[in-house]
Amino acid sequence: MKQSLGLDLICVKKILKHIHTIGEAYTTFNIHGVGDLSGNHLCQLAITQAITNIYELRQRMTSESIGKMPMFSRLKLGLKAARNIASHDYDSLDFNIIYRITNQLKHPNVTLELEAVINDIQQHGTSD
Repeated sequence: MKQSLGLDLICVKKILKHIHTIGEAYTTFNIHGVGDLSGNHLCQLAITQAITNIYELRQRMTSESIGKMPMFSRLKLGLKAARNIASHDYDSLDFNIIYRITNQLKHPNVTLELEAVINDIQQHGTSD
């Protein structure tokens, strides 16, 4: 139990880092809509890699921790679809989907949920 919560803690911290990277990419490349994203290959690479990483990290987490993040959990199917397209069919990316998912990830309440899970694990996750 202690070891899996430790892995969850690492995963959530990395997920937050990747969400921050998406926000930085949008700011750096001046992305304000799907059209901006569709026309910027470097930003596309950055955010699709971040989405792939977020999905893979989520897959490693316990259901206990995921259950504490309902907003983030609702993104599972969108993350999976975006990740699969980015990983296996990059030339056919639907940037409407990618833009929608990234904006949902960047929502402040998602960050608050993830930070709450970090705090919960740090405060209570070490006792068995």
